[in-house]
Amino acid sequence: MQLLDEALACPRCVMSVMGDHAGESVDVIFKRKISDIGRTGKTFWLIKSPKARPAQVQEICQPTPAFTIFVHPATKGGARPTTIETAAGEYSADGEFWHRLPQGISPVTGKLDSGASALVFDKMETAASGILDLWDYGDLSDPQTPLKFILGCSTVCAVRENMASHPGRMKSRYRGVIAVARLAEPYCVWLR
Repeated sequence: MQLLDEALACPRCVMSVMGDHAGESVDVIFKRKISDIGRTGKTFWLIKSPKARPAQVQEICQPTPAFTIFVHPATKGGARPTTIETAAGEYSADGEFWHRLPQGISPVTGKLDSGASALVFDKMETAASGILDLWDYGDLSDPQTPLKFILGCSTVCAVRENMASHPGRMKSRYRGVIAVARLAEPYCVWLR
């Protein structure tokens, strides 16, 4: 739970609504990614969200470490499972210079198109119990706007900002925390 405490103390973070992916349960995915970190020191987590692009994530990781907090959907079955499992082979921090994904990590899978990117982690813990108050966070791209998770935008860069009195705040205030991970350099990358 120490990692969660560190993440909750940070002024900025990435939040992601988590669900099953390509036939794997949430538990299996986290075990696989934690195993990657144990073997290679890093893992890559594919995302596709206009609210968490590589440059945005890289920015929130400077000058202090930043974290990703994985939360349950508002309703059971609220996160639509991804069905595509194309494996990425290369990554780029800037979209120009490409490198092979590290040997020894498990496949990084999902829909690989021009919007595919990956968060890079060097530490990850599943949270046995943890509750997050979404009204404590605003959207990093407009800190006076509350977080909004919508279909196709389940991962967002967030900033600590009290949204309790904002009329546009999310109705589902509290979310269970599934896991937390520390972002590692280069923090977020393009995939192909």
